[in-house]
Amino acid sequence: MSAPPGSSPAAGATEVLSAAQFQDALRQVIRYRQQLPVDDPLASTVKSIEQNPAFSQSRLLTRVLDALAYQRGEFRRAEIDTLDAQTLAMVITLIDAYAAGTVTRVALERAVAAVKAAELGA
Repeated sequence: MSAPPGSSPAAGATEVLSAAQFQDALRQVIRYRQQLPVDDPLASTVKSIEQNPAFSQSRLLTRVLDALAYQRGEFRRAEIDTLDAQTLAMVITLIDAYAAGTVTRVALERAVAAVKAAELGA
């Protein structure tokens, strides 16, 4: 069970975040700031997933794409720690590109379909 908004989770509890809360939490991670932004974050994300679709990091990236495309999903705060600094920077660059309109919802939907197909084939 997750803690009420604004409070700390009890010891041993898993803090569940909405997609928007997860995006905000990603931005709080200092290690991503040491990385350069990715030129084409959507293509880089898709490529990363397609290369290793069975990896837990790839499954998390698929969920992030789905959350951006469809404004849905829940994440555990602990999942942030599964992203290495380079991947974290890629995800934040993707979130920023979507917010700026340089990555469209249609492109995200296509990417979600492509990576889910890759996961099924893994």
